[in-house]
Amino acid sequence: MTDVQTGVFQPGIFDKRFGDQVFLEYALARGVAEADVREALSAVLALGGDDVLITLAFGPQLWAMLGGRFDFPPFSLEGQVPATQGDLLVWVQTPDRSHGFDAALAVHRALGDRFSTQLDINAFVYHDMRDLTGFVDGIGNPEGAQARKAALVAEGHPGAGGSFVLTQKWIHDLDAFDALSVPEQERVIGRTKADAVEFSDEDMPADAHVGRTDVARDGVPQKIWRRGVPYGNTTEHGSYFVAFSCELDRFDYLLRRMYGMIEDGVRDRLTTFSSPVMSSWWYAPTTTFLKSLSSPE
Repeated sequence: MTDVQTGVFQPGIFDKRFGDQVFLEYALARGVAEADVREALSAVLALGGDDVLITLAFGPQLWAMLGGRFDFPPFSLEGQVPATQGDLLVWVQTPDRSHGFDAALAVHRALGDRFSTQLDINAFVYHDMRDLTGFVDGIGNPEGAQARKAALVAEGHPGAGGSFVLTQKWIHDLDAFDALSVPEQERVIGRTKADAVEFSDEDMPADAHVGRTDVARDGVPQKIWRRGVPYGNTTEHGSYFVAFSCELDRFDYLLRRMYGMIEDGVRDRLTTFSSPVMSSWWYAPTTTFLKSLSSPE
């Protein structure tokens, strides 16, 4: 059986029980040995438990080091957004900030000097799954089997059962967005603010966020599994966008639509009020692969 059939995707991808989220992005230390990397990653995985979900994803360089059987490129969008490709993504989900801090600190200690930190960000579920703009986030996510179909690489393809991942740190200009009237904010997003009702095709502005990203390509809906969450304090705040896809090209296509780089050339108006400052894509392998990290080569 393939990994898709046996369902050995990393459970944290779909498990939405916990509100406290810590995202850690790392770069490989220069000259580190593969055996040391495997030992560190195995130690990180051992920290997971009932109240601590740990999800790992690898950048192209680390994936190749660990014997990945296919290649994928580092993040790039031709200079439209900052490309800050990392080597290791660790996503920690816990029920509260105390557990989140303890688990993230344990992860950091387990990795030791084999990795250097590129990003350490604490995020959280905001009210009833809303972005800091006040709009419900992820309302277009598929459900059940359709979510797995969107997020997991299909049987017969390289990496079957795993998932390609896009992460981006976005900074919001809430002062500018909040200065708009609610009806105008709704035109930016493409759905109502209070109850998250999507605009009809006739009423959807050409530059609305929903209209730019909830689309089909050659008759195939470009669905992804979104798990983005807000982060920040009073001086800097935004969204840490994390999403999972069955194919890397789907992310590239949606980003190009957002930035008006293809087709009609229309740019997503949301980018007027929110800017990405970090972007990477990754591959999140199956639990079967992760268990093999502790096995001798």
